[in-house]
Amino acid sequence: MDMDIGSYLRSERISTAPYTTLTKLLEKWGTIQPDREAIVCYSHDGTRTSITYGKFYNDAVKLAKGLICIGVKGGDYVGIGGNNTPEWMVGTYGVLFAKACPVYFPFHDKSGDGIKRTLTKVGGCKAILFDPGLGDSHWEVMQRIAQVDQNTGGVLQSDIPALKWLIALSPIGSHEGFPTIASIFCDDNTELPEIDPEDKAAVLQTSGSTGFPKVVEKTHYEFVKYGEDYAFLLDVDIKKDSGTIYYNDRPFFWQGGYPGFVMVVGGTRVTQKTTLALSSYSEIVQFTKTIIHKEKPDCGFFVVPFYLEMTGSEDFLWKFRSVIVSGQPIPPICFEGKGKVYDAFSALYGSTEAGMIAGKIYRSSEPRGDEIIGMLPLAGMELKVVGKDGFVVPRGSKGELYIRSSPQFKGYLNDPEKTAIVLDSSGWYKADDFCKINSAGHLEVLGRVSDVMQISGNKITPSFIEAYVKRHPDVMEVVVFAIKDQSHADDVPCAAVVRVDGSTLTEESLREFIKRELNITEDAKFTENVYVPRHIVFLNDLPRTSTGKSDRKAVKNMCLPKT
Repeated sequence: MDMDIGSYLRSERISTAPYTTLTKLLEKWGTIQPDREAIVCYSHDGTRTSITYGKFYNDAVKLAKGLICIGVKGGDYVGIGGNNTPEWMVGTYGVLFAKACPVYFPFHDKSGDGIKRTLTKVGGCKAILFDPGLGDSHWEVMQRIAQVDQNTGGVLQSDIPALKWLIALSPIGSHEGFPTIASIFCDDNTELPEIDPEDKAAVLQTSGSTGFPKVVEKTHYEFVKYGEDYAFLLDVDIKKDSGTIYYNDRPFFWQGGYPGFVMVVGGTRVTQKTTLALSSYSEIVQFTKTIIHKEKPDCGFFVVPFYLEMTGSEDFLWKFRSVIVSGQPIPPICFEGKGKVYDAFSALYGSTEAGMIAGKIYRSSEPRGDEIIGMLPLAGMELKVVGKDGFVVPRGSKGELYIRSSPQFKGYLNDPEKTAIVLDSSGWYKADDFCKINSAGHLEVLGRVSDVMQISGNKITPSFIEAYVKRHPDVMEVVVFAIKDQSHADDVPCAAVVRVDGSTLTEESLREFIKRELNITEDAKFTENVYVPRHIVFLNDLPRTSTGKSDRKAVKNMCLPKT
């Protein structure tokens, strides 16, 4: 009798990632192919900027020496914030060559409170390198974070402990004399420290499903390994292929957008300066198509809603050699591009905590009989699906996914309480996703265990949006829930609101209020689609559970149209 092996998978593939550092890889490509473009960035006015591997390497080394000269040393943290630009890359690698560790943050809110919260939690942040932003909007945020000598960049006062320097990645339009990374370049005999693959290479933020992101530290080798995972899923041979042109417009500071793949293969990354500055899917996709038709990339990375919007357009005329699609449960409709949009399609499931977890290549040349998109664990991964009793469920049964990886997720930086919630003593990470392992031995991701919504690659809790809605004086109660956008396979945030007696609050005025409260920067306008409910329904009362709490499921059923 066959023994039921249960819902457990272990990768059979061994990673071919070289055991090296990101800095060694840049030195390699900067030496053997100095004239090849490493990064190509498009601004929304159509401006194309780029940097070659040779200039990238030389500038990063000069910046590292300059940082060392102003007191940045091995083990220090350096905040880096801004858009996808060549200067962001030089800033990152300058910090790495100095053996310091970048802490990445976005400029989503004008107050700067989130940046202060993150850098204070990490601690030991010696300097911040920042992109001035559209109309110097990021510079305005930085002035709320620290008082600074605008001639030297020296910090005079800040609530962030240890912060000594603010340095712009590129010139500030309104303050041309403010120090930039180029102004501190040093080309002397300053000795650069030796760097090990296990040295820390970045602090990444989680997507902030509670509104306050947790932070995760990553090593050089982890990013190299992730780059090899991408190469595997894109059908790229890392030992032979240094000519790949790769499109990925995700922010560099996201794990899914971090430019590790091109550093592993020596390819060219084509990206947008900031997709979030555009306000809708259609605007972003139209600009994306323009770039792809110009640059003709071999490979691409997309999250589900943008991929479906793009490939569903009649005027999309490019065929990729291979694509990766990620972001949430991936619908089979993605297969409709077979042979037309791509020769090879890869599904990818990952997280900031555990990295690249599972994926599978579906080639146009191979017959496909399944109606679901299943995945297999990537190199170094173990997966198990457990029930409410904590034990592994039989194959085909739904349960919660746990992940154990090599390199291993060690927990959230300086946050043992939240680490204990998701990581057990055996190294299993609780993913908060419902999954099953089907009869073919493939992982199917079914959705979130908690109420977390997945919107454009972001994970957001209803309670975070509810907190902003409740700030309106005419709102007595609110429940936020999600409905599925059938065209994008994306969650759409909706709200059921009980107004105070006599209120004439309207759907549109409440949405405008939420936008003002969010205080979103011009560079991040698209995030209004994430945080502002698209549909608002006003009710006289909310259904309750037996304990008197609002019943989210019943509220959703009440608000949905009856069919």
